[in-house]
Amino acid sequence: MFAALISLFGQGLLHGLGPDHCLAIAALSTSGGGMRRAAGVSLRFGVGHTVVLAAGALVAAVTGLAIPARWESTLEVVGGVSLLALGCWTVLSKRALLPHSHGGLAAHTHGDEGAQHDHGGAVIPPWAGGRFQTLAGAVFGLSGVRGLLMLLPLMARERTASLLLGVLLFGAGVVLSMFGVGWFAQRAATAALRWERGLRVPVGVASMLCGAWWVVSHV
Repeated sequence: MFAALISLFGQGLLHGLGPDHCLAIAALSTSGGGMRRAAGVSLRFGVGHTVVLAAGALVAAVTGLAIPARWESTLEVVGGVSLLALGCWTVLSKRALLPHSHGGLAAHTHGDEGAQHDHGGAVIPPWAGGRFQTLAGAVFGLSGVRGLLMLLPLMARERTASLLLGVLLFGAGVVLSMFGVGWFAQRAATAALRWERGLRVPVGVASMLCGAWWVVSHV
């Protein structure tokens, strides 16, 4: 039992490193705001993702509900369309926010709640704030419920406490790996800002291509 539960934590780490998750987090966290915003983005995305995965898998396991493979494919298409939209927004948005000063004010950056920033920096719209990041993580988590349910050991399904612990360990792995993705994406973007547009366009294009492929492969 112990080995099975630990393996769920490892599976959660791997799940969080899926290409669709990595590109979605990178698209959201490299839009400006620095390391603090990147950490917040990845954590909120991971929590939203984990809550949906955990709730769906727990309900299905306790009630014996079978989730058809067709539903999973349909939800994968939804995730692909969402990733494609994120990629388009990343490519078309203004350049990433940089620490700067103006009007005698000290060097600063602007948070993710205000879009009223009109002196050449990136505009992070209100819909891309904290609630949107959590919702995005939840949307991307819908298609993974069936996969998590299949990962849960049969013996864990027989005991509610073991089942809950397994799901929590899986979720902890997901959040931890997604936090790592956000941290790495922001560090890479900061380093790349020595060159003109940094990683914004490559990440956006990669998100668009991955989203398009995700849709085509699951239709």
